[in-house]
Parts: sequence; structure tokens; C-alpha cells
Amino acid sequence: MKIKKQTQLLLLCLSSSGFLTEAAFAQEAPVEEAASTTPPQDEIAQEQTENKEATPIVVPDPDTTPEVSVTEEGDPLIPEEFISDPVVNRIELGLGYVSDDAYKFGRYNGLQSNGPYVLGDVNIRDYFEDGRFWTLRGTNLGLESRYLRLEGGKQGSYQLFFEYDELPNYKNNTVQSPFLGIGSDNLTLPPGFTSIDPITNNNIDAYLNSFELKTKRERIGAGARFIPRDRWQFDVDFSNESKEGIDATGAAIANGSTQVIGNTTTSLAPEVIDYETNKVNAKIQYAGDDGQVDLTYHMSIFENSYDALTWQDPFNTAAIGSMSLAPDNEFHQLSLNGGYTLPYSSRITGLFSMGRMTQNDNFMPYTVNNGLTTTPLPASSLDGEVWLTTAQLKLTSRPIRKLRLNAELRYHERDNRTPVNTYNYVILDSHSTANTVVDNNPYSYENNRFKLDANYRFNAITSLRGGYKYSEMKRSYVNAEREDTEEDTLYAKWKLKAHSTLDLTFKAETSQRDGSDYVPQGNENPAMKKYFLADRDRNTYGLMIDYMATEKLFLSARADYNKDEYSDSTLGLTEAEQPVYTVDFSYTPAHNITTYGYYTYEEIQSSQNGEVVAGSGWTAEFNDTFDTAGLGAKLTDLGKWEIGADLVYSKSSGAIQMTNLAAPGTETQYPDTRTELSSVKLWTTYNYSKRVSYKFGYWYEKYTADNWAIDGYQPYDPAVENILLLGNETLDYDVHVVTLSASYMYLYQYIDTLA
Repeated sequence: MKIKKQTQLLLLCLSSSGFLTEAAFAQEAPVEEAASTTPPQDEIAQEQTENKEATPIVVPDPDTTPEVSVTEEGDPLIPEEFISDPVVNRIELGLGYVSDDAYKFGRYNGLQSNGPYVLGDVNIRDYFEDGRFWTLRGTNLGLESRYLRLEGGKQGSYQLFFEYDELPNYKNNTVQSPFLGIGSDNLTLPPGFTSIDPITNNNIDAYLNSFELKTKRERIGAGARFIPRDRWQFDVDFSNESKEGIDATGAAIANGSTQVIGNTTTSLAPEVIDYETNKVNAKIQYAGDDGQVDLTYHMSIFENSYDALTWQDPFNTAAIGSMSLAPDNEFHQLSLNGGYTLPYSSRITGLFSMGRMTQNDNFMPYTVNNGLTTTPLPASSLDGEVWLTTAQLKLTSRPIRKLRLNAELRYHERDNRTPVNTYNYVILDSHSTANTVVDNNPYSYENNRFKLDANYRFNAITSLRGGYKYSEMKRSYVNAEREDTEEDTLYAKWKLKAHSTLDLTFKAETSQRDGSDYVPQGNENPAMKKYFLADRDRNTYGLMIDYMATEKLFLSARADYNKDEYSDSTLGLTEAEQPVYTVDFSYTPAHNITTYGYYTYEEIQSSQNGEVVAGSGWTAEFNDTFDTAGLGAKLTDLGKWEIGADLVYSKSSGAIQMTNLAAPGTETQYPDTRTELSSVKLWTTYNYSKRVSYKFGYWYEKYTADNWAIDGYQPYDPAVENILLLGNETLDYDVHVVTLSASYMYLYQYIDTLA
């Protein structure tokens, strides 16, 4: 039995955050051109933003500040970063209030519930005369999105840090399911529950249980840096991350003696999440006069507390299904990185790394259905092993004053050494044919890249940059639709400073991808080509204009256009285009007034052809549009007051139109999907004294969405036969947030003295 740890990893932000963790690679699914150097466990891509309002800096009386220590040369003994980037030590405490429960509003920030919450931010830095220092930084300390980092050490000698952060992910709180045992690996149906009748529905509403789809990450980390002598540096850090909660997964069973679509039932089932990831990084660095080199070791170990999920089929209560969950795995990598300065303003850098992923969890049985006849498993576990090798060489040079050259070579190999075995083919845990077997397919490839780039400045107002890129992918796994693909890319960027107040930039890029013969596999339509493997012509253009109209008014406009054409694809994606237009301004009518505004329009259009059987072809046109606009203003030096405002409005829509080629003129227009967001943020600060200020904030946000694929469906709807849903709706909200806080602040004392 696996032992669950308490501490873990996480990335946090004020409004959103992002991170990438490693995990299971149980089966060798060919995810194209994703040359990851870490096991793909769990990806969340959230941007980290912290919008903090500036606070007035008050320099204390020099007569009351201590004398600054100096080195033997007479220079102040202050860390370089303190001098170049002085900070205000600041402690903020307060209260906030959320007007309504709003799961989506609080998805990542922890403001999902109505009621009060605590505001708590801290940013303190201190430095001592002997070179020792410490810092403490914390944000959102009263919320589930809290972050805290304590750091200290001695300049030029050592540095230690401790870090803790959390990140919630509140997905939906309108879900329902008849399953019992939610939060465990065994889902059963309640007493008295009878198999769902596709026609009558059997009134399953009486057995529904409400629950929440949510996860939470916690990370604890620590590290150290040692500088034993000049030119040498040692770094080591450790982190432990846990992820717990409930997510949704598809659970399918083929009811019947044969596998046919009509006999397959599917349930959206609550999946228990209980992960732990441990990471270690260790680095040795040496810096010489002309060259630098470092050796790095990375380790990642992923553990899942649950091996499999088992469930009772709501459409046939006598049937039991089971499926494996993300398996335990490890990743180890050793990297050598270095650079050397050459004559003639040139420099060469290189990287070589080798990594090894392993996965050796015990196999589940072919089926939990004792009535099925299967052959013995060929092995007790996958014994999965994948080696990753990367080599990169880059040369930069400036042979003459006006010309800069860059050349880069990169080689990446994924060598999958997992043994190939023959397995009995069990269809959705309900049907087995002893004579039907399948082999696992270890996915291996090589990727070679080359880039040559030149930048030439003709004069003070004009420059031209251009280059060539080449990429080659060689796939060496069985039944690859296309063994080799190659892509050539040419690009250019022209910059013109037409006037002291006007800058123009134009860029263009064209690329072409082709390769070896495309060979459809299995039951694939011979005319079908997967878009990431198909021949493709891509053209991209961009124009940017920056105009300083006056000393107070700055204007900017940008237009980008991208088009992909799959001229050799009869079925599948045939073309896609994406125009993006942006305008923005900043206006400072007075020294204490700053305003800004922006507007962005983006459109994504694509066309796709399909065919179920010969003569039943169809085409689909997709059109998605996005509008985003914002305005903001800030007023300072209003006596002891400061005022600010930010307004944001965005909307999106998606349309799908399908045409039946077998019946010309027959078109199906799907309902549009739509989202709309309005946000208003107002704040005012009262500077009570040189060190104490009070801040009042108001935040209003409204979000609405229409999604025909989700809205209006109960957990079971006879219109969606043989599928049990969760009954979740899109989460509209209309939320007001008010905050009141007090801040105590002071400048770093030694910088105060220098000032």
C-alpha cells in the first residue's frame, strides 16, 4: 500500500498561475513533436500575474539612519540587486468581502465562497554590515492561493531558502452522480438502483448525489547555494508537491457479446486524485575569464496513491468496469552546459543532456469480469524505459560593427527501450476474443534542427533581420503513418525608425512541410491525413507601428496574419487562418495623471472535410472570434490621496456550420457558443503618514456563457443515449468584492542612506 505524504509542489499567483509537473507514461501514445525532457504527468498552464499598486516612497531622515559599511576599496557593502532594484519593505493586512458564491470566479484565487476573507501580504528585506541578509515575501496569505518564501544568507558566500505555496482549482460545483464512494477508487450504485432504461430514464434523479469537481496543490521546497571560492558555485534544491481532489473521467463498458457502438455505455465518473511528486535539482558551476560551464542533475519521482478505478455500470448494474490510473514513474537527467568567448566579438555555447524515464508498476488483470476467458499476462509489468538525449550548439558573432550572425544546431532523440509484448485484446472490460491480440508500440523518434540568423543595421534608422530554419522528424516506431517529415522556414524582419517619433516594423515568414509517403494505419480512411503529419504551407505576416504623437501621448498598432494550407489533404483539416489586430495608447496629461487603453480583435477560421463511408462526405466550417478592450487611469499627488481604475471587457463566440455533400444545399448550423466578461477595479489609497497608508478597493466582475454541448442536459437525457453525464452547467457569475487594508512601509535603510 502506498504511503501518502503531506507536503508537495505547487505554483501560485494572485489571479492565476502556471506550472508543469511530471508524471505517468504508462502507454506509448504518439504525441507528435512534443519533445519533452520530463515525463508528462499533468499540465496546467496558468500565467502568474501580480498587480500591485505602487506605494509612495518616503526617504527617512539621513540623520537617523546608520552608517553604511564599506569594502576595502571603499565601496558600500550592499548586494548588487539592492542597489539596482531598491525595494520598499511593506506589510499589508486587511479584510475583504465576496458578495456571492462563484466557483469559476474563484477557480484559482480562492475567492469562490461568499463572505469575508483575510488580506495578507508581506515583503521585507534586511541587510547587515557583515554581508548577511534575509528576505521574507508572502502574498495572498489569507487565501488558498497563498505563497510564502523565506530566504537568507551571506553575500558572496551562501544562500538558503524555504518556500511554500498552494494553488486551488475549483472546476465545477453543479455536478451530480448516482455513484457512492466518491473520493475513493471504488464507485458503486446505491441500494434500490436499477439499470437505467434508455427510454424511461427510471427516475434516477432520486439517487443523485451532489459533489464538487476540485483539486488542490500544495508545495513545500527548500534549497541552498554555496560559493566556496571565486569562480565556483554549488546549488541544490528540493520540492515535494501533493495534488488531491476529485476530477471527472470517462468510464466505458461494452455491454453485449460483441463490440458495437450501440452496445457501449459510458459514464462520466468522479476520479479520485491523490498524487505526490518529489523533485531534486543539483548544479555545479564554474566561471572563468572567457568561459563558463555547469553540470546539473535533475530527478523527479511521481507516485499515485491509487492504482485503478472500479465502477458499477449504471446501464447494467450486473456489469463492473475497471481502468488503470496514472502509474508511478521516475525521471533522472544529467546536463552539461557551457559557453566560451571567442575573438572578433564571438561566443560559442553548447548543451548536452541525457535523461532516463522508467515506469514499472504492476499490471492490472485483463479484466475484473471473471466470466471472460483470457490468456495469461505476458509480463508482470511494463518495465517501461525511455532515454532522452539532447545536444545543442550555438554560435553568435559580430564580425563587423553593423552585422550580427547567429547559428544553431540541435539534436534530440527519444529512444524508447520498453520491451514489446503481445497482449490479449479485451474490449472495454466486457468482451474478450482470445484470438485477438495486440502488441504495445514503443514510440521513438529523432528530431534535428538547424537555424541561421543574420541582423544587419544599414544606418541609424534602418535594420534588416532574416534567417533560415530547418526541422526534421524521423519516427522509428511500428505503424507510423509517416516515417519522416521535413520543414523549411524562411523569415525576415525590417525595422525603420522613420522619425524620432515613429517606428515601423514589418515581418514575414513562410514555411513548407512535407516528407515520406503517408500510409494510413488500421481502419483509417485512406484519404485521411492527420494535420500534424500532413503536408502544410504556412505564411505569416506582421506589421507594428509605434508613434509618439506628443510627449504625453503614445500610440501603437499591430496587425498579424497567419494562414495554413493543407493542399494535399482530401480528408481532415484543409486550411486555417488567424488574423489578429491590436491598438493601444497611453496618455499622461499631467505629471500626476496616467491613462491607458487597448483593443484586440482575433479570429480563427478553419475548414475540415470528413467521410464516414464512401459517398457520405461532409465539410465543416469553424469560426471563432475574440474581442478584448481595456481602459485604465491612475491619479497621484492628490494631497495624501491616490486613485486608480481599471476596466476590462472581453467576449468570444464560436460557430460551426456543416454541409452534407451527398445532399447539396443541406446545411446544419450549430448554435453559437458564447462567453462575455466585464471587470471593473477601483481603488484609492490614503497616505496617513510617511510609513502608514490605508487602501480601499472595489472589484466587480460579471461572466456569462452559452455552451449548447453542456447546458440543458440532465445527468441522463434520453436524447443522449447510453451516456451518463454529470449535469454540470456553465458557471455564470455576478460578483462584487470590497477590500480594506492598512500598510506599513519603509525603504531599505542602507539605500536610504545612499539616497
